[in-house]
Amino acid sequence: MNIRQLKGFAAVMDSGLISKAADEIGITQPAMSKMIKQIEDELGIRLFERSRGRLFPTPEASYLKNVANSVLNQLNEATRFLQDYGNMRAGDLRVMSIPGPSLFFLPNLINEFVPALSQVNASLMAWNSSSIVNWISNHQSGVGIVEIYDPNPFLRLETLDLRCACALSKSHKLAAKEILTPEDLSQESLALIVSDHPLFEDIQAVFKAAKCPMNIKFQSDLFVPQFAMIEDRGLIGIIDPINIRNYEIYSGRSDNIVFRRFEPRVGLKLTVVSPSLRPLSALENEFRSVLVGELTKIAEPVLR
Repeated sequence: MNIRQLKGFAAVMDSGLISKAADEIGITQPAMSKMIKQIEDELGIRLFERSRGRLFPTPEASYLKNVANSVLNQLNEATRFLQDYGNMRAGDLRVMSIPGPSLFFLPNLINEFVPALSQVNASLMAWNSSSIVNWISNHQSGVGIVEIYDPNPFLRLETLDLRCACALSKSHKLAAKEILTPEDLSQESLALIVSDHPLFEDIQAVFKAAKCPMNIKFQSDLFVPQFAMIEDRGLIGIIDPINIRNYEIYSGRSDNIVFRRFEPRVGLKLTVVSPSLRPLSALENEFRSVLVGELTKIAEPVLR
């Protein structure tokens, strides 16, 4: 017995008339009569007694109707769910990231991406790069942001180079300049990422090449704590676009801190990771595209 036969049988049970049931599912009356006969022959039972032009269901038909209702309801529910899934209004969205992007940038992006009142279950985990790579490699699902990573046969990798900018108080004397260099910063107090971070090594290299000292007064493993030192103590930071966005989100686009281009260019290199051995769901694949697009858009930040 197939789904079409179940629908035809259920229509006959609901209407009690072959003609009305045939119209309901879009076939002729003889075709509907033949369908009911085929079901009876297949099951070896009589489903209806005929009297005065109407059909009266047997006890076996009543039992089959309960089964048909259950099957058709599950089919309708599955159809609705998969349509929502295809329209990205249902499903699981797993996002993993190193801590910085998970503070404000990713929650804001997920909030904009997931439709209101949808059936999407979103999760965001802040882990280190190795844990993210291991999880996605083993489970072959999810989307992650890690520090630049070597090629991996289990992962699809897309690395982006996000140009950093100087962050300083709007009242700082150097805020009047559009471009800042190591020479400009050589006599200033700096707030920077910790010394074992790849970005610190790149910053250190450009200062060394310019033969300029680095007067570091504050270091942290996240960029966000640096903003308090920049705003309150007049330090200058060299900040990536994600954390510029973090600041704009949590500060309500306050103008207490301004951002200026830093030359020569230094960038924070991040990699978007996803499985390579199994396709992502439509939902996660679309989010991955949105994430890469957003990172590409802010890679060369518009400064204010």
